[in-house]
Amino acid sequence: MTSRDEAVGLLEQQHAAVAELLSELDEEAFAKPGTIGGGDWSAKDVAAHLGSWEEFSVQAIDAFGRGERPAIDDRLRGDGATDRINAGEVARFHDASPRDVLLRFEDLHRSLVGEIRGMSDETWASPYPFAPEMFDTLGDRIGSILGSDDGDFMHASAHLPDLRAYVDSIAR
Repeated sequence: MTSRDEAVGLLEQQHAAVAELLSELDEEAFAKPGTIGGGDWSAKDVAAHLGSWEEFSVQAIDAFGRGERPAIDDRLRGDGATDRINAGEVARFHDASPRDVLLRFEDLHRSLVGEIRGMSDETWASPYPFAPEMFDTLGDRIGSILGSDDGDFMHASAHLPDLRAYVDSIAR
């Protein structure tokens, strides 16, 4: 299991890398669709997307603290659930201003890191009763929500190559 300190370190490092790349884009480049990963997404969409998964994590921590099953556990059921959630979250912020998306991206990150830092090691390592066949502890569940093929708490890193390629293409 990843410790709270390790989780915060991974999240902070990746967030800083994404934020640095986003800071190199003007508002037009930030919001320009079809620029990330050969798909329809913009850098704004990536920021909204990353913020959404951090929001789901904060909500999961809060629900766990109340003894309730986190809503994200139900939303992730069924084939294609992650893709449906991602599409819905990008659509949810389609008309939001670039400034609002960036503020949300930063605010949610601060909130998530604050939640993780503010809990005890005992809470972090508490058994996760809502899907014990998949996750041993609350920390494991949060790591999965914020995970990628690279591992737990590595979600943002999955988007860094495409974001970096886009920023580099503009710099040329």
